[in-house]
Amino acid sequence: MTARTIAAIGLLAAAIVTIGMPAAHAAGDCVVVINGRPLETGQAVTGDAGELLLSAGALSESLGFTVDEPQEGAPWCIRAFGHTLLVRPRTASYTLDDLPRTAAVGPELRDGELFVPLAIVRTAIELFAVADHDGATGIWFLSTPGSGVTDIRDGRHEDRIRLVLDLARPTGFTWWNEPGLLVLELPTAEDSAWANSVRLLRLDGELADQIRQGPAVGNVTRIEVQHNSPLSPRVFTLPDPARIVIDLLREPSEIEPEPEPVVPLPRVAGLMETRNFTTPRGAVRVYVLNVDPRSSQIDVRPALAASTIHERATLTRIAAGSRAWGGVNGGFFSYNGPPLGMLVIDGEWIKEPWGERTALGITYDGRLLMDRVSFCGRAVFDGLGAQPITGLNQGHGETDTLVAFTRRWGPMVEGAVGRTRVAVDAAGVVLEKTTNGRVVSIPEGGFVLSGIGRMAESLKLVEPGVTVKLELGTTPAWPNLRHAIGGGPRLVKDGRKHITASPERFRPDVCVGTPSRTAIGITAEGRLLLVVAEGVGEGRRCGMTLDELAGTMIKLGAVQAMNLDGGGSSTFVADGRLINAPSDGVQRRVSNALLVFTQAERTAAGGQ
Repeated sequence: MTARTIAAIGLLAAAIVTIGMPAAHAAGDCVVVINGRPLETGQAVTGDAGELLLSAGALSESLGFTVDEPQEGAPWCIRAFGHTLLVRPRTASYTLDDLPRTAAVGPELRDGELFVPLAIVRTAIELFAVADHDGATGIWFLSTPGSGVTDIRDGRHEDRIRLVLDLARPTGFTWWNEPGLLVLELPTAEDSAWANSVRLLRLDGELADQIRQGPAVGNVTRIEVQHNSPLSPRVFTLPDPARIVIDLLREPSEIEPEPEPVVPLPRVAGLMETRNFTTPRGAVRVYVLNVDPRSSQIDVRPALAASTIHERATLTRIAAGSRAWGGVNGGFFSYNGPPLGMLVIDGEWIKEPWGERTALGITYDGRLLMDRVSFCGRAVFDGLGAQPITGLNQGHGETDTLVAFTRRWGPMVEGAVGRTRVAVDAAGVVLEKTTNGRVVSIPEGGFVLSGIGRMAESLKLVEPGVTVKLELGTTPAWPNLRHAIGGGPRLVKDGRKHITASPERFRPDVCVGTPSRTAIGITAEGRLLLVVAEGVGEGRRCGMTLDELAGTMIKLGAVQAMNLDGGGSSTFVADGRLINAPSDGVQRRVSNALLVFTQAERTAAGGQ
């Protein structure tokens, strides 16, 4: 056997370097081994020029792809970990995530089954592959990178039980279903912290009895799902985080009855509707709340998951805790909870704008504002002048900076050497100053100023008893601001598509992916649109590109629109109930939300 040659294949795989690739030989069946397991005869063939083609069955059962047969005239859709290939037999042109590409040879149909060239398969997903070939025997060896199962989750739906396996990274995997037993095998990374993990998750026995993960054997992790599903399980993948999703289905007669109709909002104030749209990848369902923020019958405002920024919760829990009628998930957030963008609630500044990204503002008289904004804040010391504030409720990202901490951070600020800190009470009076790195309590209703570098030296001039005032605002200025929530990028400006993903420095998965999406729109009449868009169909959770989302918002009547956090975070709640089907299979815990309150709910909540 020749030495293995590793070909690193990126998301778009612009260049592939392979040594020892096969010489041309007669077309026909060949032997292919993927991750140490040989394919069944007929699942792979070589073309006239010696190129390897994998069948749809091999892509599904041995690499974890989802392959959707087309409607008449439509292309085949091949998906893995959020990336989508659209291919047509006998056509070398194809698309990867809506970007046109051309291969040396195209897919083929043999006895009604699709066969796809390896060169096209390699461009579909963010994987590494190893390919060896012995020209004399026609044997191919393929492998994908090792990974690990970081978490196993389950969720209940009216027509299924959904199991979710979170992975350390995308990888190909083999799966098969036997009576009462679904088995998955995936390659394990040698340095994986989960290589020797053993898990046993017992379920309620309705559709699944238990899930067992054994320790890796021969660098292969085996997952066994004992189930009672009368129908074949559906297995597919999703991105961000990389995960394998398993749907165990009920018989149609076992489906639970439809829930009670949603109690509507006061009609003069708002309405909820569901719309269906079509994308090249399939149908997308769009949920819309269309509300008037100037109406006395409702209130619209952001909310945190808890009293501090370090917590996360599901949207239904946030809505219930706030006594809201419904709403959508909010802006982006870091893994441990803090929002990554502007957040103002009832005039209280919680987080400053980040990276000049787009934000929504709501004034005290119900006007809606939308723009890319930057932070303009300063601390004014009576008799000592003013100093600029660079951030709220966050650490010092740079030296020579001054940041403010409120009770939304927590009860205290941890000690740190090299910082000067002053605690200010609710009346704006400095209570204490510390330069020795000890813990500082944040006064109720007040704040703590923390300086580093030159700002630490400046704070040393401040003595207890001095009056301090925080002046917080935005550029451009948003006067009379009551609420604000950050997100981005901008989607629509003055009725036209205006996507600012690049200047707002968003990652590729936000810019060019097709996940579920959450968005906010403003109509010409000054009404607010709260929107969630997600794919529908068997195992399909592709959503929309930013361009498709912008077009959808315009069709819904938005003249201004912006994106919010999406993917597994996209959640839509009405009348206190989850309405959409989050792509994680279960609700993701999020940091913040944009909620709608009715007059009765505001009264019950004490006007909070």
